[in-house]
Amino acid sequence: MSWAGLAGSGVTTGDSPAESRRFGMSVGRVLVGDLTPPDAAAQALTDALDRAVEDLLVVRWPSAMVGLAGSVAASGRIILPADVLTYWEVPTDVLADGVLAGADAFRVESGAEHLDAGRAWVEAVVRSSFAEYGNHYSANPALDPELALAGYLEWAVSSFQTHPADALFLLDGSQPIGVATLSEDRTGGDLEVLLAGLVPGAQGRGTYAHLLRGVGLEARARGLGRVIISTQAHNVRVQRAWARSGLRPFAAVTTAHAIRPDSAAAAVVLGQRNR
Repeated sequence: MSWAGLAGSGVTTGDSPAESRRFGMSVGRVLVGDLTPPDAAAQALTDALDRAVEDLLVVRWPSAMVGLAGSVAASGRIILPADVLTYWEVPTDVLADGVLAGADAFRVESGAEHLDAGRAWVEAVVRSSFAEYGNHYSANPALDPELALAGYLEWAVSSFQTHPADALFLLDGSQPIGVATLSEDRTGGDLEVLLAGLVPGAQGRGTYAHLLRGVGLEARARGLGRVIISTQAHNVRVQRAWARSGLRPFAAVTTAHAIRPDSAAAAVVLGQRNR
């Protein structure tokens, strides 16, 4: 979830056609902006949940608004705590000017330089690096984890095909070992990493820092002053890598799945609970 989509005030709702097609149920989104006054957020969130007709709602709110969990629970839906996203930031120059050992061994190149091979590269890196990743879909037994991975692939490939320059590849020689997909917020002066990963063989060797530095250099080239990235709170390993590269946490967002009790998804979840 991009930070640009979370920033602001008010409660927004919308359907999610791609997820609805993928999982075979109606899926909607409910989002509480980080600047929404807590009292107003509670009432607006309650109203949004009461109006929603989708089988599954993916509900997100700033984790600091702890009391909103009660508003979600009072909706009459089956509630599954799904994840907490942590958001990290770093000034562009701090990331771009990082001194890394073995810097000559790797290159970071734009997807615009690899239009022919880029799609296959994105698919290969994302499939291998996110194959068993614990995202918010993993909390819901009614959702096929293979379909969730297909969603990551679809998202990443679509991002590359739409804006090849918003994909960066980390290359070891001619071999792609990492990818980062980007989103530019010119108003906020931010370059956000929407998705980043390394193939398993490249992990645990300090390689990730080279990809991050490439993102910093890209942000500088675009005249953007801050780099943002996010992950699930349980993903401690990557957050330690971010800290070593100078990033610091600045926000957290809670996610829950709110399931309509008379839906097929609810039957699956209740079946799991009653075992």
